[in-house]
Amino acid sequence: MIKSIHTSGAGMEPMMTRLEVIANNLANMNTTGYKRDEVFMQLVKDAALLQAQGKGDLSEVQVERITDFSDGSLNPTNNPLDVAVQGRGFFVVDTPQGLRYTRNGNFTLTSSGTLVTAQGDPVMGVNGRIQLPDLQNLKRGQIVISESGEIDVDNRSIARLRVVDFGAGTGLTKQTSSLFVAPAGVLPSDIREDSVQIRQGFLEGSNVEGLEEMIAMIELTRNFESNQRIIQAEDGTLERANDVGRFL
Repeated sequence: MIKSIHTSGAGMEPMMTRLEVIANNLANMNTTGYKRDEVFMQLVKDAALLQAQGKGDLSEVQVERITDFSDGSLNPTNNPLDVAVQGRGFFVVDTPQGLRYTRNGNFTLTSSGTLVTAQGDPVMGVNGRIQLPDLQNLKRGQIVISESGEIDVDNRSIARLRVVDFGAGTGLTKQTSSLFVAPAGVLPSDIREDSVQIRQGFLEGSNVEGLEEMIAMIELTRNFESNQRIIQAEDGTLERANDVGRFL
């Protein structure tokens, strides 16, 4: 009886984690460049491992969060400083914590002409930070960003956006909703100019499918409530058994 309570309780923990992940996905459904998270659950039945962890011989569930890096839809903005990566690749951003990587190409210019993110972090080009000259006389229509990431201002090549990629299973983790950090010691590889696909005047939406997330949340909520009822029933049975023991 106690084992069944423990088993039901252990099953509720990963459900809670998955519910949190789904809720976060839904909250970022309209966040530019957001990549949805998933929960990978693995049932562990290795008695030696579980006993070493002080868990007896009960099955346990190990939970791992993983990120789905599939493309989101491209949404037109007609803003020449908005760019999206089509296919593989990340923009490189110079933050106070170091270089970070993003699919959010919602860029703007500072008063000095530095290309920055909406949070004010400089966007990196292949030769360092990107600085647009003669900002006072610059017109928005004069800024052209090619498919290879080349930035032309008034028909003059100024810089090229740095776009990088990581190998499968690299382990990028989220620092914010659309900003990623690489593990220590892991360096990205620069995508060749002829392999980059940049779309000017577009932003990549999140890859969250709201209906699918809602259905998953409803199913999880029902399963969670079922486990709660099982625990309550087992607890009530155990309490009655203790009462009988006191009278014998």
